[in-house]
Order: sequence, then structure tokens, then C-alpha cells
Amino acid sequence: MSGDKFTVGAIGVGAVGSVITACLAKAGARIVAADLPHRIPQLNKNGLQMQWADELFEYPADVVESIRDIANAKPDCVLVATKAVALKKIMPDVVEAAANDCLVVSVHNGIDTEDEIAKHIPPKNVARMVVNFAGAINAEGFAKVVWFNPPNFFGRLEDGDDPRLARIIEMLNSVELTSELVDTITIKKKAFLKTILNSGLMPLCAVLKLTMRQAMQGAATRRLVEDLIHEGLAAAGKLGYDYGEGIFDMCMGYLDRGGDHYPSMCVDLECRMATEIDFINGKILELGNKFDGLSLEVNRVLVSLLMAEEVKIGARAPDDIPDYLLSS
Repeated sequence: MSGDKFTVGAIGVGAVGSVITACLAKAGARIVAADLPHRIPQLNKNGLQMQWADELFEYPADVVESIRDIANAKPDCVLVATKAVALKKIMPDVVEAAANDCLVVSVHNGIDTEDEIAKHIPPKNVARMVVNFAGAINAEGFAKVVWFNPPNFFGRLEDGDDPRLARIIEMLNSVELTSELVDTITIKKKAFLKTILNSGLMPLCAVLKLTMRQAMQGAATRRLVEDLIHEGLAAAGKLGYDYGEGIFDMCMGYLDRGGDHYPSMCVDLECRMATEIDFINGKILELGNKFDGLSLEVNRVLVSLLMAEEVKIGARAPDDIPDYLLSS
């Protein structure tokens, strides 16, 4: 531990990263942040700013120019809260930031993002967070919590205890960002279910340029959402993830509470950026293809359309189409 304070390296301080780090700062952590060039002046000037209900969080952060510079602060843990699609590019820098024995926590949408990190970081030092709140951030870098469906979940990639992960959960609970530690199997199960929920609306809204509420209220689009949830749950079942009776209704009820705003995949396309489709519907399709008799045609269509749109806007190379989409 660096000095008397628990030191957290934050890679990616957008909507979700700002909420988590502001809460950790309120709980007493030192935050050392690295982000894209446009975000650095905001953090230097205003620090971490976040609104949650009637409470305003304003806390300083030590800002560094590059991810690698986080290592100089000797962090106890590093939270990676970038887009999942950025992992391959940034992992060499994350390795430098984590130095010899730092805990690295994946804070991403999608499936198996922690495994991507563990290709570079010793698995014993890798953990995953499943986020159960929605955050938004404006052009000035001011974040807010849109909704929170507690708890968040944390779990290690390998069995065993890690006092650093326990400390993070303790601090978040102390400021009511309620979080729970689960075992290595359960965190995979929780991440898969969260991905099923994301898969039901994110690509559909992005392709059709709809808000989440519009997609859920339209008769034709709601049927597509239902099909996507059924396909995701069927793939989960093949992998041995049993969510119990009533899970389909729970998923649809969860999505019905979505707001009248565009999910991040819509924003990504609007900004001519790559989306996280490979880690969401693409990962469901990739894993599901391993089982005979499993129909994932709605996922296949949406993955194809989304990737075609990425090619069209220059966010994906024309030949960067995964084998699971071409060979199935």
C-alpha cells in the first residue's frame, strides 16, 4: 500500500469510471487517473465530479499523461474501465502500470474481458466487476448516476482471497455503492447475465437509432428483444448457467425500466468509433456456436449489421470479420 492511503489507478474515467472512482475517493482512496487527451484537462481542473440523487461528489485526482505513469504511484489496484474493444491496444501499458504484483480489475461490458487481461497479467492478480448501475457524463466531464440496481458484483479469476479486493468492496459499501464479493464461477455467471441484458437492446438501438424506451415500446422491436433474450439464455444454459424460473420475465422487466436515452453503442457509432459488439452479442454467438442445435439467428443478423456499420464508418477493417460469423 502506498503510504497510509489505499491507492487506486484508474484507466478510463468516463461515466462508469467516474462514478466508481468518486465513490472510492469519498471513502478515502487516493485516485491516480489516466484517460484520453480530452479528459485530462477536465480532471486537472475539476477533479472527479459526480451527482448521485441529491449528493454532489467532488474529489481531486492525481492525473498522469500516460497509463504507464500510474506505476510511479505504486497502486494497490488498477481499475480498467475503458471500452472493452480497447483492451488489446492498451494491455502492454496496463502491464507497466500494474508493475510487479498489482491487482487489476476489469470494469467492462461483455463476456470474458477478465480473461483478455489475464493473457498479460498473472491470473492470481485479475478480478472482474459486474456493474449494476448506469452512468452518464456530459461534455464537461460531469458524471451522474442514472439508476442503480444493487448490488454490483466482484469476483477473482482464480479461487482464493485477496485483501485488496475486499478493501475495494468495503469502501464502496461505506458510501452506499453496494457491492458484493462472489466466487469465481458466480462472477462468470453474473457477467454472462448482464451481457444478455446488454445484448437485448444495445445493437438493436444502435442499428435502428432508437432509444431504449423506443425499442421496448415498439411492437416489432420488442419482439426482437424477446428473441435476443431467449437466445442469450439458451446459450447460457448450454454453458451450465441456470438462472432459475422466471428469469426471462425478470430480464424483460429490467429492460422495461430502461430510460429514454441511447445506449453507449449508439453513441459509439455516432462518434464513428468501434463498438463492444465482439464482447457482447458477438461473444454469445461465438460461444453458442460450439453447441449443436442452438439457434442464434437474431444475434447473427444484428452482429452482421453492426459490424457492417463499423466497416462503413471506418471503425473496423473490411477484413476484420470474426470466423464465428463467417463459418457458421
